[in-house]
Amino acid sequence: MKFSSLNAKCPTYNEKHIVYVGAHTGTFKRMNLYDEDPYKQTNLQPIETLNKTSKITCMEFGNKDHTEVLVGRANHFVKVFNCSEEDNASSFEAGNDEVVGLGRSNGCIVAGLANGMVRVIKYPSPIEFSVGENLARLRLCPEDESRMVTGGKKLKQIIKLWDLETQTVLFHAKNVPKDMLELEQQVWENDVVFVNRNIIAACSRYGYVRLYDTRGPQKRPVQDFTSSDPDDQLSFSCLASYGDYLYAGTTTFGARGFDIRKMKNHIHVYKGFTGTVTSIRVDPTGNHLVSGCLDRYVRIHHAHRTALEYRCYMKSKPTQVLLTEYKDAQKEKHDYDTEDDDVQIVVEAEGSDAEYDELFSKMQTVKENTAQAKRRKASHEESVTGSSFTKKAQRKQENDGKRKMAKANNKV
Repeated sequence: MKFSSLNAKCPTYNEKHIVYVGAHTGTFKRMNLYDEDPYKQTNLQPIETLNKTSKITCMEFGNKDHTEVLVGRANHFVKVFNCSEEDNASSFEAGNDEVVGLGRSNGCIVAGLANGMVRVIKYPSPIEFSVGENLARLRLCPEDESRMVTGGKKLKQIIKLWDLETQTVLFHAKNVPKDMLELEQQVWENDVVFVNRNIIAACSRYGYVRLYDTRGPQKRPVQDFTSSDPDDQLSFSCLASYGDYLYAGTTTFGARGFDIRKMKNHIHVYKGFTGTVTSIRVDPTGNHLVSGCLDRYVRIHHAHRTALEYRCYMKSKPTQVLLTEYKDAQKEKHDYDTEDDDVQIVVEAEGSDAEYDELFSKMQTVKENTAQAKRRKASHEESVTGSSFTKKAQRKQENDGKRKMAKANNKV
């Protein structure tokens, strides 16, 4: 698909995707990309209550079924949106700073604030603890909800892996070696993600993407990419992962794709952006990337072919995006009901075949007319009579022959 300033959708793109978009003005919208009008934007909350501090700073799904969205704002409020009922389930104040991370751990909402405070909303009283100042991003592990990773600016906010149950640090990364002037390398972990339970990835405004393995004794990165070309100075803004691949958005040159097994160079380049990529996500199949950009466009690229498949202009700058697949609730309900149906076992009599019995029971009965039946009977009788007469004639001829032979013998 060619790049232009109009909304567009590639004819080969027929996925049933639903995109949730959070904007700089605080609007929270949904787009059904499989509808007749794939560019229709539906506001999921009243816009009359929004103000300058309502900017959406983070969004995450609240469960694995993607039926709940957690929305964090710059005015330190968190809203829980129910996707099935399309209504806000709850709303609460997380603290006194903007929310930079959200998630659920054992049914409790975990919120991270920019000042370094982490709050676990737990009854009867919430749990609060500090992870350090200048927190930029907080994420929970999808495979283990008791694990949390944090990253931020300055040396004290290098990657940390936390245990939410004990509020202790399980892994604390070390900075890369000092430069030729024996000065510490600058650190600004702008976004962090879990590749799996034990591997963590981070991207930075200073142009690097690093990979950490929390199982071994090594605290420094096991793989990393650093932008060293003076003509291609990259500054990474957001990060997403799927399988063995990382996808990082930049502030100037679109997005990049990396293979975590060899990160010396990127393997994919995603084009079409004219501003900072504010958020990037991967669909559940790993074949499509959705991204929000400050040029007010939401785009979808094919993850492997890098082709632009969808583009929609937003009325306000998107800051966060989420992507999920459409699920037919009626179909799921029907499948669930059929699984619980009782099965009736029919015991057949010996020597019988149900298929043949059913086949013969459905066959039509053929009836002949009376005249046809009489003609058939008469022809049958004639054939029987003619055959009997023929047998009597043969017997008479045989007897006459025997008499003649006997007279001839007597004369002799």
